Amino acid sequence: MSGATGKSAVFFSALALLCIAKKRWNNNKGRRQQRRSAHGEHHDISQRGESLLTPTLPYIMDYLKCLQDHCDPYTNPRGHIPLCMSENKLIIELLGVRLLQIETASRAFSDSSVYCYNNTLGLPGAREALAYFLVKHFLFPERRNMTFGDALSYIHPELVCFGAGASSLISHLALCLGERGDAVLIPAPYYAAFDVDLKIIAGCIAIPVYCSADPSRGPSPRDLEEAALAAEAQGMRVRMLLITNPCNPIGTIYPPEVMKEAIKWARSRDMHTICDELYGLSTFDGPFESILRTLENELGDNVHHIWALSKDFGASGFRMGTLYTQNEKLLKSLANLNIFSGVSNPMQMMIAEIFLDDNWVYDFLHQAREKIRYSYELCTKMLDEMVIPYFPAKAGIFVYADFSSLLPEHTAEGEAKFASLLLDAARIIMTPGAAQHDQKPGMFRICYCFVSPELLTMAMHRLDNIVVKIRTRRIHWDHLTSGSMSDVIA
Repeated sequence: MSGATGKSAVFFSALALLCIAKKRWNNNKGRRQQRRSAHGEHHDISQRGESLLTPTLPYIMDYLKCLQDHCDPYTNPRGHIPLCMSENKLIIELLGVRLLQIETASRAFSDSSVYCYNNTLGLPGAREALAYFLVKHFLFPERRNMTFGDALSYIHPELVCFGAGASSLISHLALCLGERGDAVLIPAPYYAAFDVDLKIIAGCIAIPVYCSADPSRGPSPRDLEEAALAAEAQGMRVRMLLITNPCNPIGTIYPPEVMKEAIKWARSRDMHTICDELYGLSTFDGPFESILRTLENELGDNVHHIWALSKDFGASGFRMGTLYTQNEKLLKSLANLNIFSGVSNPMQMMIAEIFLDDNWVYDFLHQAREKIRYSYELCTKMLDEMVIPYFPAKAGIFVYADFSSLLPEHTAEGEAKFASLLLDAARIIMTPGAAQHDQKPGMFRICYCFVSPELLTMAMHRLDNIVVKIRTRRIHWDHLTSGSMSDVIA
């Protein structure tokens, strides 16, 4: 056979094989389509995967829109200003300078243990540092001279652990303490993502508890009982109580007696209580008493303390939450779960060093509180000038304000229209009350630490322009558009 003839034979053989493969593909394609028609619509992912497509926060897309055109006083003064995200960007530089010290980073990576598997709940040294930190700043904040050894006699390091953020730990607690379909009571209004945190993996249902009196003081046992009975009437088992103190979004501090009565009520029903104290060190007006102090460190098996670096240390990107519980069986369960959501060893080493640096921590928290206070007073001063009511805050990094008098109608739809107007005309976004399960339309959370005081001032001026236009009725609500209000942004 000549070379040309051999090449032709190979070519036609390959062509024949290609035709056969294509025919088989078309036949199989027809069979696949028949199977899809027989079994309904084909899904690229599972039904569980489909359930995860809903955004964790109802306003997250508007927030991402703001980030694409972020306002800069000098290069983009007409850009968007997000005031809906509870992050303290005012203190990032303070923390960054400390972490960038050469010896801090060097120690975090020079220890060979950080490169290897270890206890999923945290490195032994890091858990010791965490226990020390919790004693010094939550259990006995007045005892600044307490030694390391004395501190660990109050909180044993094996009863604390790290997780990839407070949300991860709350999700894990719901999974370990409840069953799918169980109810978790939460005083309303509350952090918008709790619904997803509890449901997405554990399958638990968040049930708002509405306070019959002042929501800034927290729920009474009667409020809790009414919410529990309503949930039970729907066939749910009420398994947990989740309380954020200081309160997000109101910014108030629940009195110790309110917390004690709430836990007493929960214990009478054989329920677990999760105490979220993420803003416990971001106080600027009056003392905060941790549940560790209120209960005299007698948590038992049914009270669990959550904290994280995300708020008080302005480091939400570190994904570093902490849990203190005296329920040892729970910790054993979490040790298995945490293989999916542990904190990296080098990060633990770096933060452990911070926790043990008393002088730096006290100075850092002092400066952080001063920055929070300054922005809070700037924000509330301008709200006062607009005659917009708000809850006087004592902690946190937000203010909860009442814009109900400006709504076109006192409904959830009216609140949504006002929020859309703010985004389109003023290019600002605040956290809507509906997302936080507030029954009163028109409540909004203003996260004043997310931006610099300069940007905050610009945002409040834009908000003031909107308020003036609506109140003077120069333009009817039906005609309020970004075009008709083009002069809102100076």
